[in-house]
Amino acid sequence: MAGNIEQPRTIEDVQLSANAAGLVSVGPVQTLKFSENCMSNEYKLIELPPKLLEKLQQGESFVIRGENQEDAMLCTKDSTYEIKLADTSNALLLTPECQTNKDPGFKDQTADLIEHQVCSCHSEYFEVRLVRPQLYKLRNLIRETLYRGPEYETKENGELRTKVKYSFDDLLNLVQASEKEIWDALEKLGAIAINGCWRLLDSDYEDKVIISILNLLEEKDWDCYGERLNVENEDDQTILYALNEDKICQFYAQYLLRPADRFNYHEFMDSWQQSVPDGMTTKSDQLSGIALTDMRSHPPVIWHFPYYDLPEKPDMRFMKLFKVRQKWTFDEIQPYIRDLVDAGQSLNALLLKYARSSKDETGTKVYSSKKPV
Repeated sequence: MAGNIEQPRTIEDVQLSANAAGLVSVGPVQTLKFSENCMSNEYKLIELPPKLLEKLQQGESFVIRGENQEDAMLCTKDSTYEIKLADTSNALLLTPECQTNKDPGFKDQTADLIEHQVCSCHSEYFEVRLVRPQLYKLRNLIRETLYRGPEYETKENGELRTKVKYSFDDLLNLVQASEKEIWDALEKLGAIAINGCWRLLDSDYEDKVIISILNLLEEKDWDCYGERLNVENEDDQTILYALNEDKICQFYAQYLLRPADRFNYHEFMDSWQQSVPDGMTTKSDQLSGIALTDMRSHPPVIWHFPYYDLPEKPDMRFMKLFKVRQKWTFDEIQPYIRDLVDAGQSLNALLLKYARSSKDETGTKVYSSKKPV
């Protein structure tokens, strides 16, 4: 019994159909034929914004990072993008070498009949959105092995230390952030590379190191204070370094506040100024993000409250902040939430999402929790 044999379409068949539909043929005539495995999951589609597509076309490599329990993130050299699955009501057909009238020279081609094969058919695709990097994991990883000094590196309680340490390549594989964002975060955290692995200094050890350096500078009477920038000598290419006044003042503020519960504010300010090297001046704005004050208590008090100890998730962060203080002014709260702002989002938009604004008895705008605390 003879079966049906599919007859190939001719250019005349296509032109007849086009004329019946009132269409004018310009350029080559293209027909689509579905492949046998067009409904397979061999291919995935991703939609990229123009700037990201341009980077890809220029040869830049992208990396998709994330462990099994994490959402996938697409990372460029300097940015991080969230990847989400999106649905479409129109079928998307993947057809290699198919042309459109926007392609150069399309209209100048002869009206030949060209057949293209549909490799795959899709009703969903991935889209990307620029987001802030997921750096909470970086902080947790390098805090696992605080550096306490060389004597603690080989043995601990008579046994070899076995805790995992992380090189920069290890961090790239584990942290959902771009290379530049990880470098910037390591610098902000004050991490240092020891034998090729990135570590944080134990607070007690860091205190000893910095105080030893400052004592040596005082003993040698070396002029390393003030607002001097790193200077390169044109003759011998020697690089000169100066102490960062704000960081040294912040170090001494935390050194004084860390062991205390609450400190008399005026006594603290006097002690703080006396503790820093001669020539340096302490300022209240140097306490931003590392300490809180209550000027309404009698006497006024100050206590250690560093931003880096707060939860990473925004809802948990705001919950913690409003448990510590029911009402915050903008200047008070912004050092503790500015790292939560996503790309394209303003600090005010973040506050409106998690807090309500009002005015206190002095007419100052304050923010409080939208939820019961």
